[in-house]
Amino acid sequence: MTDEVELVAWPPFGSGRRQVLLGGAAAGLAAMLPRWAWAEGSDKATLSIAYPVDVPTWDPNALSIPATQNLYETVFDSPLRYSPELKLSPRQVTEWKFVDDKATRLEITLRDDILFHDGSRLTMEDVKFSLADRAKADKKLVVAGMFNTVADIEVVSPTKGVMVFSRPTPAAPIYLAFLTGYVVPKAYMLEVGPEGFNAKPIGAGPYRMVEHQRGSRIVLEAFDKYWGGVPPIKQVIFEITPEAATRVALVESGRAGFAAQLPVREAQRLSQKQGLVTRIYPFSEVYMLRIPNYVPPMDNDHVRTAMHLSIDTQALSKAFYAGVAKPLSVMAPEGTPSHVPDFKFPYDKNKAVEELKAAGFSTSNPVSFTLLSTNGVFPNDYDMARAIVQMWKAVGINATIEETTSAKLLDAAQNGKLTGPLLYSWANATGDPENYAGRIFDPRLRFSTWKDMSLSPRIDKLMTEVNESERIAGYKALNVESSEKSWAIPLLQGITTVAYSAALEPTLFDNGYVLPAEMKYK
Repeated sequence: MTDEVELVAWPPFGSGRRQVLLGGAAAGLAAMLPRWAWAEGSDKATLSIAYPVDVPTWDPNALSIPATQNLYETVFDSPLRYSPELKLSPRQVTEWKFVDDKATRLEITLRDDILFHDGSRLTMEDVKFSLADRAKADKKLVVAGMFNTVADIEVVSPTKGVMVFSRPTPAAPIYLAFLTGYVVPKAYMLEVGPEGFNAKPIGAGPYRMVEHQRGSRIVLEAFDKYWGGVPPIKQVIFEITPEAATRVALVESGRAGFAAQLPVREAQRLSQKQGLVTRIYPFSEVYMLRIPNYVPPMDNDHVRTAMHLSIDTQALSKAFYAGVAKPLSVMAPEGTPSHVPDFKFPYDKNKAVEELKAAGFSTSNPVSFTLLSTNGVFPNDYDMARAIVQMWKAVGINATIEETTSAKLLDAAQNGKLTGPLLYSWANATGDPENYAGRIFDPRLRFSTWKDMSLSPRIDKLMTEVNESERIAGYKALNVESSEKSWAIPLLQGITTVAYSAALEPTLFDNGYVLPAEMKYK
């Protein structure tokens, strides 16, 4: 096939939002579907999903990486959730409002019909335990970083409470729909402890975990008492397949009805297969280079600037993402509040050479370091890393790629043990700048990228600013300065690629969620 694809409008993530719709011409014609696809569709009870990563733990408050959110959302649900079009929407929490003008007291109301998988009722005591008590008791839990301003949750009744913040936290509602904002059963967690919970998790989501073969497969069963109704597909099997080629083979052969994060060219090729639908679309993720300034020569301003100037992001998008992944100059995609459309960081090899010269390096005396990259965690990640290394080599930067895994990078990034810059995909299910620049550059957070304590007062001011226009203006200024000084290097707006049986009807989200409860067979 050729690289020509049909570009079709996508919901309002931004005025320039595009989605590539590939294949599926026979989507509604059972007679034209391959035998395997129709057989799976006619069953309508089981769905196998070829998926790139396993959960690092079943404790959703403890650790988190972007790709695990689909699994956590499926087993635990969340207090709030962003809709497919990135609109904050109710889930377990039906109402939320600040009850003071300083944004320090957020009243929340729970549904009264939420049950955990063991049959016990989810109440405000569980919310307090998960999002306040656990965060205060163990600062190593990621929930402690994400909910770091929560001083207490006052329990008014089983379904009503007030989140009390130690300082103004105007963006508080977004965290009820973000990483680690999951409610676990207090009584069960205290009874079995974190290890016991990891072995046998209990959530309140649409599916419960019935089998987990680490690194291999996760079997989920529809929860018949889920408040949102029993999901249409009764059993979901996540086949953990880190190798992209294996995911392609599984969906192409029909052994999987859905596959996520496929190489773009493979998604284009699969579009020609009868009975398959493939989609390539941008979402609220950012492909970036994390810069550990505690590792020389990343502490050298000239070296970082040269690294940044010598990367042709337009070429990366065209070569690996069919031109769908938009080049970024700041840590915010087009259509999000803190995007800065009139700022463009240049691609300039000559200036890159000058910057390296100022640092004492050249093509004959190159600067050397290690570039860390995953392989298959997001589409074409390792291919992009190799291309960046070649771009750097042309100006006098000698980088050696070290392949890593999600589990390794999670530990290294959160514990200050990165050995070089890291090609990374920063997820933000909310689109809010606090979860882009605010968290990326807050030096006090374990998972932040740039460790400069002088930024702390500036970040604090932004995170406590109750005037929305001033808050956004501040984040825009931070975005521009961070790019100019290359505290981190924004590359492209993330894309996601999926392929699935034409007998399946999935709902696709602007934040990249792949949720089995939002899928059904025709």
